[in-house]
Amino acid sequence: MGMNEADTRAKLIDPKLHNVGWKEDLIRRETTAGTIEIINGRTKRKGGRIDYLLCLPAKDEESPFALAILEAKKEDEHATLGLEQAREYAKRLNVPFVFSTNGHLFVSHDTFLDKITEELPLDNFPTPEKLKKFYEKNKGFSLDEEHSKALFVPYQGGQSERRYYQDAAIRATLEKIASQKKGWNRVLLSLATGSGKTRIAVQLLHKLEKSGQLKRALFVCDRNELKRQGYGSLFSSFG
Repeated sequence: MGMNEADTRAKLIDPKLHNVGWKEDLIRRETTAGTIEIINGRTKRKGGRIDYLLCLPAKDEESPFALAILEAKKEDEHATLGLEQAREYAKRLNVPFVFSTNGHLFVSHDTFLDKITEELPLDNFPTPEKLKKFYEKNKGFSLDEEHSKALFVPYQGGQSERRYYQDAAIRATLEKIASQKKGWNRVLLSLATGSGKTRIAVQLLHKLEKSGQLKRALFVCDRNELKRQGYGSLFSSFG
């Protein structure tokens, strides 16, 4: 009889991740990945927790950059069992790499090619540097470039100061800016009423300003209530 999931993580998965360079400061455990759905005008929440959220090393005062999701299953379960769950979490958080493991073997879903790899020994799990290079190759920019700095700027108010889809929208926007470098032209985000468009705008401007990419901003509203709301949010961030 194989180990349960908790023991599989502690005794099999953790040591092998550490061996290939995923140290504890690069791992976020049990990260919330719940979702919100609107059905017939009513809000419905679905739960979800990511076993391992793998991040790139962050410099002093920088925010960790999430790169991969790894779902863990019991030792005697098939390595692919958590893959669909991990793929769903990755869509919610806009994280590019998806893995599932039983502590011995692992499989991955290549979101860039949209295909599932064959099973491999967990000892062969990709290193942080390898995943970083693969990400940069497929995105078309380097995370070490000036135009990528905004991706690592901490949120105004801390990491908890956003919802999962807001984080995904902000990240997608900053990735677009980084990929276009000086030639980036426009990015359109379309969100429902009450989903936090003002918060997203303020956090985007904050990250761009702190990374030295913001010169001027025009915040347009169609009624006074939104103007007051926007002004209050912008004032709290920029004074």
